[in-house]
Amino acid sequence: MVISGRPDDPKLEQMARDVFALFPQCHRCGQTIDRFENADVRVHVQRVVHRGQCPPPSSVERVLSPPTAP
Repeated sequence: MVISGRPDDPKLEQMARDVFALFPQCHRCGQTIDRFENADVRVHVQRVVHRGQCPPPSSVERVLSPPTAP
């Protein structure tokens, strides 16, 4: 039987939660997904991605000291 044919199966729900607990990072963008409800868990490939679009990557700004004269 195809897994997608059993959307209300409590065993699949538990398996999806277990996969999310093991792999809480999105496989598309690498960011951590904060809640199970925000995740789209693909049980058959054990893949977790953000539901919908991934959030924009956070930017890190570094301030460099001026170069010293040689």
